[in-house]
Amino acid sequence: MINRLFWLGSPLVAALLALTLLLAWLFPPAAWWSGGLLLLMGLILLAYRLGWNGEPLVLEPTEATGPELAVVFIQGEGIPPERYRPVAEAIQRHCASRRLWVALPRFLGDSPIPRETPLVVAQARRALEQRGMAAGSPCLFVAHSVGGIAIQKFLKAFPEQGIGQVLMGSFLGRWNLSGLDAQGRTLIDYPRPTLTLAGTLDGLARISRFAVATWLQRINAAPETRPERFPVVTLEGASHMQFASGEAVPYVKAFDLVPTAETVAVHERIGLLVAAFLNNCLNEASATPSPVLEDAATESAAWLAPLIAALQMEGYNGFKPACYDTAETNSRTDPRCTPYSPWIQEHANPLMAGEPEAPVRFGLTALDSFHRSYTYNPFATPPVHVPQIQAHCAPPTPCQVSVTSVTQALYSLFTVLDTGFFPIAAFSLRSKLNSRQSFWSHGGVPDPDFTSTDGPSRAQPINEAVFRWTLEQSDEHSRRRFESLGQPMLMRSDTVRPAIGPLWIWSYPSYRYEQQPEGLVLGVSATVMKTPLDSLIAAARGFHYCQLLSPAAAMEWIYIDGLRNKASLSGRLFIYGPVAGFDKAAAYLGRSLVNQTRTASLLRRR
Repeated sequence: MINRLFWLGSPLVAALLALTLLLAWLFPPAAWWSGGLLLLMGLILLAYRLGWNGEPLVLEPTEATGPELAVVFIQGEGIPPERYRPVAEAIQRHCASRRLWVALPRFLGDSPIPRETPLVVAQARRALEQRGMAAGSPCLFVAHSVGGIAIQKFLKAFPEQGIGQVLMGSFLGRWNLSGLDAQGRTLIDYPRPTLTLAGTLDGLARISRFAVATWLQRINAAPETRPERFPVVTLEGASHMQFASGEAVPYVKAFDLVPTAETVAVHERIGLLVAAFLNNCLNEASATPSPVLEDAATESAAWLAPLIAALQMEGYNGFKPACYDTAETNSRTDPRCTPYSPWIQEHANPLMAGEPEAPVRFGLTALDSFHRSYTYNPFATPPVHVPQIQAHCAPPTPCQVSVTSVTQALYSLFTVLDTGFFPIAAFSLRSKLNSRQSFWSHGGVPDPDFTSTDGPSRAQPINEAVFRWTLEQSDEHSRRRFESLGQPMLMRSDTVRPAIGPLWIWSYPSYRYEQQPEGLVLGVSATVMKTPLDSLIAAARGFHYCQLLSPAAAMEWIYIDGLRNKASLSGRLFIYGPVAGFDKAAAYLGRSLVNQTRTASLLRRR
């Protein structure tokens, strides 16, 4: 009964049911909508009860003695359950001291949907018990891809149904990790231990999202939430499809990268890690974490360190939200928010200042702050956040120039879906900087010429510095793979907009594929707006606003998206921007919407 109530409690179904009932009351001819919906719900319940989706594949224990346990797999989108048999058998081999039962159930249409998970789990348990497993045996869930979304929602609602979960090519959603304590540490809001497994060449659940998971669940986690219960482990060279077996199914084939690891080795590694995690789950109250798992998580955190460093250099708002104080300069004392972009403060400002190229020497101190570029406060002076500059000159010592800058990190609209499929880094660091002319003038250079100081593409070398820094930070193996198979990212001349704020604000950086004699490259052009010190509008003098490449976006390009042209299964390309991957999102969401009705699945009984 509880499974049915959980299914009926799906927000989507509840909303549709309420709407159709309201229409039936206000407009009786619409009653067939509610009747049709109720019929569909009844058919889905009946389909699982009668096994129209197909009976679960059951693997009996390989050991004759030992405590009984169950492992229930939750399939990925479009991947038949039998494709998980090799990895399930690897788990059984590494759990030699236990009678481990495995169930591989099937969702209707091979499409895991959260509202149906209780029905699938109940069906799997029935099948195991009918084959001889003792009723009430502890159960561990192993889920792949979007199946991970389904199982984590189910287990959070009904933690008594399992002792833990393994997410393969999937991760705990942000809704479980969004809380922060007074010290700014992540509060993990999940009732059961979770092992997260990430393929470093996963083209659908990108490795950068697992870097975020490592930071949230391990590096920044509050001790009282017991981060050791939520390890994140990378599998070097593994792709999305290698968590299962066989040829990639169409949707995976369209976006997955080419693996460098052998599938058998990947499965054996998964078996070892899951066995260690299972021991942790069974002995959670008394035992220390498995050394095998702890060592693997530590090594994985080290492997992910360059990605984490790039996200931190960006000032990634997904770790902690931007501060957005009303003051011109954000406070640095609130640990629960991100006050600025370290890249803009420590690198972009000095590069724009160009002190080494100036005819006189001067010192520089820069403070960046995150603010929304379009914020307008009529009661403040000035009413918008703009960069400030001051100088203290006491000859014969060099002038000391102090500046502020204003930055907003812009993210794809699809990051709210938190699927790991879309780029997670900012596609633009929208930064309000002082002009080089203003830097030099305050630094003691007499009458610097605006055409000479700011006429060239000043944002282009900043973007070039971003990419150099990213290559230097990336691990040697990933860097060599990119240099061998990756698609170059080349910085192009700035795109200059008229000195009208909204025209610059809504003109994003340009990411365009270009066919060159040596092959396809990605050209990146910053969008800029600049004004001289003698501008007619006094409040707008001496600015050089830039929409810049983020170091985290460059790192994602090196590790993931820059490999798609030559090192993916399909060669499909990805591009960055506010609606990056819209065509792919539309196709996926359209398919998901059709699957929600289950009409095709109900007509195609197994």
